[in-house]
Amino acid sequence: MELKNILIGAVATLGLTTSCNYLDKMPDDQKTMDMVWQSQKETEAYLYSVYSQLPIEHSIWGDCPWVGASDECDMVWERYLTASMNVGNWGPNNLSWDKWSDYYKAIRASFVFENNVDRCAELSDALKVQYKAEVKFLRGFYYWKLLQQYGPFVLIDREYPTDTDWNSFARTPYDDCVDYICRMLDEAYEDLPETWYNDQTWLGKPDKMACLAVKSDVLLMAASPQWNGNQAYASFKNQDGTPLVNTTYDEQKWRDAAAAAKAVIDFAEQSTARTIRLYKNNENGDAEFNAFKSVRDVHLVKWNCETLWAVTKADCNEFERHTCPRPGGWNGMAPTQRLVDAFYMYNGYTIEDADGGYVEEGFAEEPHPYWKEDNVAEIRLGNSWGHRVGEWNMYANREARFYACILYNGRPVMQVADDDRDIYSSEENKDGWGRVELYNTGTSGANAASDHSKTGYLINKFVHYDSNPYRSVYYGWRPHAYIRLAGIYLNYIEALNEYDPDNADIKKYWDLIHDRAGLPSIFDTHPEIKGNKEKQTEYIIRERQIELCFEGDRYFTTRRRLLSGKVDTSRPESRRMYGDNGNMYGMNVSAGSSFADTEFYQRTAFEKRVFEDKMYLYPISQDEMDRDLSLVQNPGW
Repeated sequence: MELKNILIGAVATLGLTTSCNYLDKMPDDQKTMDMVWQSQKETEAYLYSVYSQLPIEHSIWGDCPWVGASDECDMVWERYLTASMNVGNWGPNNLSWDKWSDYYKAIRASFVFENNVDRCAELSDALKVQYKAEVKFLRGFYYWKLLQQYGPFVLIDREYPTDTDWNSFARTPYDDCVDYICRMLDEAYEDLPETWYNDQTWLGKPDKMACLAVKSDVLLMAASPQWNGNQAYASFKNQDGTPLVNTTYDEQKWRDAAAAAKAVIDFAEQSTARTIRLYKNNENGDAEFNAFKSVRDVHLVKWNCETLWAVTKADCNEFERHTCPRPGGWNGMAPTQRLVDAFYMYNGYTIEDADGGYVEEGFAEEPHPYWKEDNVAEIRLGNSWGHRVGEWNMYANREARFYACILYNGRPVMQVADDDRDIYSSEENKDGWGRVELYNTGTSGANAASDHSKTGYLINKFVHYDSNPYRSVYYGWRPHAYIRLAGIYLNYIEALNEYDPDNADIKKYWDLIHDRAGLPSIFDTHPEIKGNKEKQTEYIIRERQIELCFEGDRYFTTRRRLLSGKVDTSRPESRRMYGDNGNMYGMNVSAGSSFADTEFYQRTAFEKRVFEDKMYLYPISQDEMDRDLSLVQNPGW
């Protein structure tokens, strides 16, 4: 019973790919529904139809906008939705990734299933209880996704008759939405197993840990400045005057968020059913700890110990094809200079710290301390990592996560077989290393490629070193992790910091993240921030930016922290660390004809982005506004 196969069959059988009103029913004429509940096979097919609307967040190149619409990345293809979002050319009449109706369709299906599953005599009582818990979890999760994207939603808490007048359904106040989601997750928790790792045919279904982890994310957003005392939403009301947001700040929300994250941590530390901890290579088969392998492989090893909830809906092959340079790939998922600047030096300092040793210009005369052997096979395997002699100093002596996440000009392309390495090189560079040429006239440069990175970088994270897109050879399917333990540690320390910045747990769990990354404690390199809520917040948000890059977190973090609409005035424009309005920078991809050309390595604006305060929330489509006349639009739209 493999989840991804059942999902495909269920979607095809029940016709869930068609467009419909946000509360339209599943096919449920009396004859069809009677047939569904008579058979275990048909009943389970209906259950998996409820799973069918889980977002494919791994597909950041086209199906999911959160990475390309944030300040961490650019998607070169203008046909995809992020291009219009970043220049402000979108609104209620021009939306992509509008999930409102899809999520409501699945929510209604969850009620239909819950109300009818007991009719199936072929199911055991235990399975009926379990399946009801699954749809409660999914209902809570879909509502969470609505809340995250659109803000206060229309709370439908039961199965209504199909002839109901939906025009009478207004939006529900934000705090009530949060309470309902948490109630669904709590109820699901009671009847779900601790883990599916002892029955791996059902991996991808929610378990108790998934319930706790999603609740942590929900309560962190509810506690954040966007929703906790935000006076900008004072006039955000239903047509009858009901306020949709409580604009009074409440410290208890941070305490609730910290408690929810700590519940996940305690569950992980006390679990006997499976090992749950940050992934390290030496705790998973290798003899010696290697920071690079650890931060790389946490995204490559299936169902590893750090995964809290993952789903089978991932297309790693297409991901690798879209981010691999030409000629093997499509050369277009491009990190920004802002993200490149965020990564620490290997000694734990930032590029702005005098003690960090960062150099902006020139070429490295010494290799990285962990570049132990100048052998491309050892580099590909991760036994030797860092920068090579002759690479641009901007990329020298950086931390392991930088090299695991960023493919920069002159770095060897890992996912290439030895015999194919010279295919990625111009004639003068054919030396068996396969170094990516992102400068103008390079093999993957602006002049030579129909698609090319506009920033001079490509995503390296999630890419398996045993893949070879040039030969259409891929390492294979891997799950997509919605939540992993490092994210929960960051949730916890962020929430704790807001009301107890001297709490010892901030150092404890932050140190665990840095230790896995091969870095010293943040409090050793930056002792001046200890106990200072504002300073610690700045570095915690930076830690999220690095640790969770390209995982869909940055878009929502900059919004819930109200950073997207602010301007970082403490730094020059090309070095700003937050603010989504204005020029976004990369390298000068229109310059250079060799690795030695310094013109390429100049900070250059690749796009002037537009951000208005209304963009803190996604608009509800005009079609949905016309279908439910009680709806009010999100502020500013």
